[in-house]
Amino acid sequence: MLKAIIGFVVGAAAVYLLVPPAGDTEKDSNLSNSPVYLANLAVVKSMHQAHMDEDLETWSTMIADSLKWSSPEYGSVNQAGTKEDYAALMKSYQDGFDDISIQQAIYLPGLDSVTAEPDGSVRVYIHWKGTHTSSGVVAEPWYYANYDFEGGKVVAASEFMDVGGMSNYIAEAAAASESE
Repeated sequence: MLKAIIGFVVGAAAVYLLVPPAGDTEKDSNLSNSPVYLANLAVVKSMHQAHMDEDLETWSTMIADSLKWSSPEYGSVNQAGTKEDYAALMKSYQDGFDDISIQQAIYLPGLDSVTAEPDGSVRVYIHWKGTHTSSGVVAEPWYYANYDFEGGKVVAASEFMDVGGMSNYIAEAAAASESE
């Protein structure tokens, strides 16, 4: 009897997860094909390309003046950064590194944190690569970000990266090459 009940529950759960609700057949089951997501994804990719091209002017056109930004740096306050703060950090990376490139990127559609419905936001995992200008050390940090949009511009950005670990790696690698 217990096996039958467990089988019924597992079967019902599978049907619930695999079969769309009645009247929901028009809904795109692949979130990555949402037109809003695809438009916002194009903005994010263009924004990253502008960063690699060291084109802050173009990069800036994709960021809302009212941006709320969370820096990946230790001690930053969630959503306390501004567009100007974000641009200054981007400029510091562009000044501090040559040949900035993306080695791998995984882009994903974002979901509303309350409803779990697609909200047009873009999440991304990136494996960056760049040569530290003053030391010649190649750094390859991993990075995660979530971008929220309004009117085709980024209005909120939360970024995560081990900035301290990257800085320590560069210092150690530079010191090791000097001692050789």
